Amino acid sequence: MGMTLSYIAAAVSVICWILVLVQMFKQSVGKGILGLICGLYAFIWGWMNSSLGLKNIMLLWTAAIVLGIVGGAIGGFAAIPKP
Repeated sequence: MGMTLSYIAAAVSVICWILVLVQMFKQSVGKGILGLICGLYAFIWGWMNSSLGLKNIMLLWTAAIVLGIVGGAIGGFAAIPKP
């Protein structure tokens, strides 16, 4: 169950990343290419420019990252053999 949550969170993260990339390319091709190469830059840029209508996308992206970490932890703990 934890890994499924992690996979869903990863899919949501990719969708949010693409939506932020679209806004980055609208503002500047250089920023868009940098955001394509470095997802962390796109994430930070999205929060810094959340006034461009990106606030809900950035909240969803942040929640997806947190849920991905939680899902990975649950999946990891479930894989520990029980004595």
